[in-house]
Amino acid sequence: MDKYLLALLGEAGASGLAKAYYIRYKTTHFKEAFEDEQSHWNYFRKYRRSILEKPTYYTLFIFGILTSLLGYNAVKRVIRLVETNAIRFYEKNFVIEGELKKILEEEKKHMNV
Repeated sequence: MDKYLLALLGEAGASGLAKAYYIRYKTTHFKEAFEDEQSHWNYFRKYRRSILEKPTYYTLFIFGILTSLLGYNAVKRVIRLVETNAIRFYEKNFVIEGELKKILEEEKKHMNV
């Protein structure tokens, strides 16, 4: 599968999660994370588009709402799992320079929940 498609769908899903957690907790950390994930999503839209973007966004938005009902510790676990795997994916599949370097730094920042 195309690495840009996977990154695009991953960022769409991460945007959905961040939006759900921001709606649920209303903290500046989740607001900034949502804005960052949106910008990452838009970055990968320059390389690839897919009809699966919106379904991925809304599926993970609903998943985010449901996991937030389990408590803040569950949210932290989900965030760390998602961000760790995103970082590994970028390091494995892309040359980290320019905009991707900034994206990677922001992904690492999101893990500090």
